[in-house]
Amino acid sequence: MNEQVTNNEQELDMIDIRSFISDFLHSFKRLWWVAVLLAAAVAALFYFRVTRNYSPSYVAEATVSVELVNGGSYANRNTAEQMGLIFPYILSSGALSDVIAADLHTSGVPGTIKTTCIKGTNLLTITVTGSNPQRVYDVLQSVIRNYPEVAQYVVGQTELTVIDDRGIPTDTGKTSVIRGSMKKGAMIGAAIGLGIIVIHSLLYRTIRNEDELCAQVNVPCLGTLPICRKKERRKSMMGEINIIFDNNRDEYVEAMRLIRTRIERDLGLNKVLMVTSSVAGEGKSTVSANLAASMALKGLKVILIDCDLRNPSVARMFNVSGSYPGLSAVLNGKATIEEALVDVMKDDKPTGLKLMPGADKTTRMTETLSNEEMGELLEKLRGMADMVILDTPPSAVLVDAMMLVRHVDGVAYVVMNDYARRRYIVNGMQELVTAGAPVTGFILNGAGGSGSGRYGYYGKYSRYGRYGYNRYGYGRYSYGSESKKKK
Repeated sequence: MNEQVTNNEQELDMIDIRSFISDFLHSFKRLWWVAVLLAAAVAALFYFRVTRNYSPSYVAEATVSVELVNGGSYANRNTAEQMGLIFPYILSSGALSDVIAADLHTSGVPGTIKTTCIKGTNLLTITVTGSNPQRVYDVLQSVIRNYPEVAQYVVGQTELTVIDDRGIPTDTGKTSVIRGSMKKGAMIGAAIGLGIIVIHSLLYRTIRNEDELCAQVNVPCLGTLPICRKKERRKSMMGEINIIFDNNRDEYVEAMRLIRTRIERDLGLNKVLMVTSSVAGEGKSTVSANLAASMALKGLKVILIDCDLRNPSVARMFNVSGSYPGLSAVLNGKATIEEALVDVMKDDKPTGLKLMPGADKTTRMTETLSNEEMGELLEKLRGMADMVILDTPPSAVLVDAMMLVRHVDGVAYVVMNDYARRRYIVNGMQELVTAGAPVTGFILNGAGGSGSGRYGYYGKYSRYGRYGYNRYGYGRYSYGSESKKKK
């Protein structure tokens, strides 16, 4: 038993690692330019800093052979290695520095001196670095002349023979310094960019396919809707997809038929379906309108109600012009149901679909949807149509949708591909189940493409945030999908 638990934990860890890698690669594909831009920007910053603050530095260098008086080749190699090792101590003790200063008639050594022994040989490389080319070369020559004299008390009497003398230096090494600095800056900028991409992949985890969503919630998939590219924005349709009027959307129409069939099978004789989403911009209203249109084209009597009183859009999608009382007027007793319903016409013939538009923005939207009149209205509409569809505001942002769940028989949850964060989707579904909603399933919208091809405009909801529920931690939850029983 313990072994099985351990194996399950390891499997979950592997799933999390694969999920993180997948999210990172997805974020990298979208934000790679951030790393490139930061690499270029930081490299340019380092370039300007180096060129502005760079001080010329000249390097004089010579290679000498070390020969021990009365010594063989083996002794010469050992002597060269010893001279290379003791050089820092002789230089720091001041013995050699004083000799060089006296030799050059200066108060100190005008440069930095280093020695390196070429391993396995009796060759010693001496370098002097400073700001004056002639001065560093003079120091180098003084070292060659005086070093044996200072070191003889440690290694014995030696002679230095110049093998390679590059003369007075002319190159400051500025090019290599700038190149190295720019390389360092580019690496730092790229690292910062990759860090940003990692943070983005952790914070902005979206749903990109049906399997990812099924792994997060225990809700069946009603179907996936493909992206439909808008060739041209027509005034009559406001750029929205509408299968009643658009005849060249075969793939979309077939996908909507499949969703319609599954919803009809799940709801049975029940008639009221609520369509919602996590956040604004997921194409919820477009899905509601086309689902209603698909049912009407089948020959059903359908009523589509725009319950989004803050941002009504259903009437516009069906090119309904003129002034109509709308839902709020019916609930407030200012209009009858018949006055508020609008027939959707095609070629001057009714399609079997009726709309109940929203209304002008009111100040008490939640109270309007939560009163008893809403329940009574839906009971009356059940007897007037084969299906009643409610287009509601996003459930993860606003409380409005929660006020309607006790009146509906099923909920279709729209999720836009690669749009809303996973935690918003999970929280939105949890809010519905907590409120007692019978979640029928989810619809993956805009599958198989990037966000640039999304269709259907939806207004922003950020200013209505105060009406939303509290957020919950990210995780997996189980949701019921059975229809609500009537009392």
